[in-house]
Amino acid sequence: MKLPLCNFTISDHNYLFLLIAIIVFEFHPNIYQATCKASMGTITVKGVNAEIVSCSDSIKISRTTIKTIASQERNITMNDVSGILMVTGFSNILTSTTLNSSHNGMILVSGNTTLILPASSSNIGIQFTIKKIDDSANTVTISGNVDGQSNPQLTEINSYITIISNGNSWYKVAEYVATETSSADQTYISNSLGMTFRLIPAGTFVMGSPSDELGRGNDETQYTVTISEPYYIQTTEVTQGQWKDVMGNNPSSITSITNCGLNCPVEVSWHDCQTFLATLNAMGEGSYTLPTEAQWEHAARAGSNKAFANGIISYTTTDSNLDIMGWYFSNSNSTPHAVAQKQANAWGLFDMYGNVWEWCNDWYGMYPTGSVTDPGGPSSGSYRVRRGGSWSNDAHYCRSACRLTGNPSNRGIGNGLRLLRALNP
Repeated sequence: MKLPLCNFTISDHNYLFLLIAIIVFEFHPNIYQATCKASMGTITVKGVNAEIVSCSDSIKISRTTIKTIASQERNITMNDVSGILMVTGFSNILTSTTLNSSHNGMILVSGNTTLILPASSSNIGIQFTIKKIDDSANTVTISGNVDGQSNPQLTEINSYITIISNGNSWYKVAEYVATETSSADQTYISNSLGMTFRLIPAGTFVMGSPSDELGRGNDETQYTVTISEPYYIQTTEVTQGQWKDVMGNNPSSITSITNCGLNCPVEVSWHDCQTFLATLNAMGEGSYTLPTEAQWEHAARAGSNKAFANGIISYTTTDSNLDIMGWYFSNSNSTPHAVAQKQANAWGLFDMYGNVWEWCNDWYGMYPTGSVTDPGGPSSGSYRVRRGGSWSNDAHYCRSACRLTGNPSNRGIGNGLRLLRALNP
């Protein structure tokens, strides 16, 4: 019989102070099985035997490290994990770690390690960012099929891959192969919560919509905008799981969608967003804000001057181009969906159209005339700007140029956010 060796909980969630807890387990053949529960800290597995160690009971939030210093292969099964997980081992010891269905977030890996993916069929919307953090003499093998590639590997330090399940297969959301000579800004970066950000180039574009675009509003008068600096924007909307990892709660109105769960976008007010940003920024992993309205539209268009990044709008209620890229009234079955299940735009951004409205930083106001560099909206106002449409809206509300006002205190159903991360925090 195997007996539980520990059940240890750390309840302090104050991110301003890094709490480090180290639990060292001594194992003997066929006697012990470790069951570990920790909010933050380090769980070190030490021994000489190759039995299975099962860490479950919801290892949650921020920084949990699984270290193996065994002299033989150690098989570790992780259940219900969110936030950052570190898997480390000696270079000459193979560590095999199975990721189960509730895992979301960043997995930092060292040593010759194999990460075993769960079945994609039962894990729609589950997302992993797997990053190699030690020298290139070791190899990280991802056991499974990703975008048609069998058992992909990471061999260079700081290389990573972000993958997500669409319910049928695992596919790449982002990938970065590091080299020693790389000095340019990375196209994709990720933080420890599994949020992935895409570098958006500086440039000039025409903001607003032409007078003949179907469904346009009278506040979409076109003018020329220059974005003077590149910036990082999140590839997906902030999910309920990511919000919960930072804030410890889930304020969403819709939380019980069986095919979505914590991978649905969170539903929040503009003021909620400010509290979230302050908490996230205090974690020391970069500087985050909401995008300006101009930054949002520049990213949504991805170089396109049409109603959607992939073409024109043909009907105001339902549209074949929007069907490809977004969840809206015609195809959503009146419910939000897990992020990143529709086609991304040319810059790798998912759900810019539909699913939930996305709060921008700006106060609402009429556009200026002429040409403007880095517009930030009026200096004051009564309403904030929302962009992108939602699962409950007709097609014309989801256009790149469509603007909607919102009371900043209004949480409501269908209001979410997408983060902007500073280029040089």
